[in-house]
Amino acid sequence: MGFKDKRIVVTGVSSGVGQATAKALQEVGAYVIGLDVKPAHDHCDQFVLCDLSSPISIDAALAVIEEPIHGLANIAGVPGSLPADLVFKVNFLGMRHLTSQLLPRLTDNASVVNIASTAATGWRKHKEISQCILAETDWEACLAQFNDLAMSGPATYDFTKELVVLYTMLVSSRERHRGVRVNSLSPGAVHTPLLQIFYETMGDELLQSLKTQAGGRDAYPEEIANAILLMLDPKGYWINGTDLIVDGGAEVLMNLEEFAKPPLPLAH
Repeated sequence: MGFKDKRIVVTGVSSGVGQATAKALQEVGAYVIGLDVKPAHDHCDQFVLCDLSSPISIDAALAVIEEPIHGLANIAGVPGSLPADLVFKVNFLGMRHLTSQLLPRLTDNASVVNIASTAATGWRKHKEISQCILAETDWEACLAQFNDLAMSGPATYDFTKELVVLYTMLVSSRERHRGVRVNSLSPGAVHTPLLQIFYETMGDELLQSLKTQAGGRDAYPEEIANAILLMLDPKGYWINGTDLIVDGGAEVLMNLEEFAKPPLPLAH
């Protein structure tokens, strides 16, 4: 892995996948700059308090991040159990604001990974609405446009993750002339403090079926972190503007339905 002495910005480092990613990066020699709304100094060489629901907070955080910056992992996110406008701000607006400001500051051949979700696999059905949201670059105007859609929290979660996938495609060529690439990664259910909330908001029956298809369990944070490092690694230079599904094969059930054959349970 090519992370020795590389400076990587990671959001959402206080728990779950963000924490696991920060730890994994340090283990391979990276310098981790962690951002989170909650204090989290473990596995960070530098920690910066940052509230992704506030552009003022994001700008303040960006002001203390020094260059060079060799990579960005946008992992922070909130579940659909929270108010829809907050979900929209954290999962999309804040991620976009942070990324758009950092992209020109990244070194040549840097990499960005944005965390989406397998809940975003239906993005093609809502592409027209999503394009209207993506076209509005002003924070408040974009938020107002979203509020007009009157979505519930759970629906907003899915929609914001669809936006993450499309935004990733949109900006993947912005700094490509310098070798910078931008990809998204879509995990399925993961053992984090938010797992139970996802079962409640997305439907226990559906997620149990997907768990069976994946071999009888949900992912561990370290498994998603390893995939993030895979996408951040400079060896993946020709991987750009794509979404990687990381769910143990559960998505097969959504694509093939009754034709999908569940595997034998995973060995423990």
